[in-house]
Amino acid sequence: MIQPLATALSFLTVLRLPGVTSRTLSSEDLAASFSCFPLVGFLLGAIVTALSYPFLSVAPPLLLATWMTALLAGLTRALHMDGLADLADGLGGGYTPERRLEIMKDSRIGAFGALALMLALLFKASALQTLIMHHAWQPLLLVPALSRTGMVLAAYKSPKARQGGLGKLFLQGMRSRDLYTACGLSLALGLSLTPFFFPVYALLTLLMVAALRRLARKTLGGITGDVLGATNELVEVLLFSAAACFAI
Repeated sequence: MIQPLATALSFLTVLRLPGVTSRTLSSEDLAASFSCFPLVGFLLGAIVTALSYPFLSVAPPLLLATWMTALLAGLTRALHMDGLADLADGLGGGYTPERRLEIMKDSRIGAFGALALMLALLFKASALQTLIMHHAWQPLLLVPALSRTGMVLAAYKSPKARQGGLGKLFLQGMRSRDLYTACGLSLALGLSLTPFFFPVYALLTLLMVAALRRLARKTLGGITGDVLGATNELVEVLLFSAAACFAI
């Protein structure tokens, strides 16, 4: 479990697990890290909460929510946001799977990508503001874990849209036990943190993942790393928004 967690941390965040030596990773090693994605999400939520909570009494809720949104993006190197922007540009600017994939490989951001990023950040910050005002901290720990579980669900047995790239290395070695481990961890976290609302969060996650898997297969021919990143962002937006509504 240590090596998969270290791999997941290094891939999804700027964090590194101390005492774990780096080595050349096989496709199976990369795929095994899927099982630890929920733990990485929970850790990110815990760090953001711990670094923000001391300022609760001195910072306005909107300012603190903006800080938390920025911190969450910074800890992940904005990796998933980049995927969301690329997917939005590809879907908005292309009319064939080949052209959409070509646009998604372009490092430049277009109007669709910029709009998607702005809306995602606004939704997150506004939802976090409501959670802060109502002292609802549990979703801050759970939602990042569930959004990364959504990435695992999106990746499992999905066709690959590209024949090369890092996404292929993750996808081709994924096993059923990696999915079961990730889902088991999410279940344990959900029942521990928000047992009453967890079934709703889980259902919303499944619906978003199903919609994105269907969209990716129809428009791109399969899953890419950008689709997985976009899945994380959209599930986070949806669940934070739901949590804000529950907190009122």
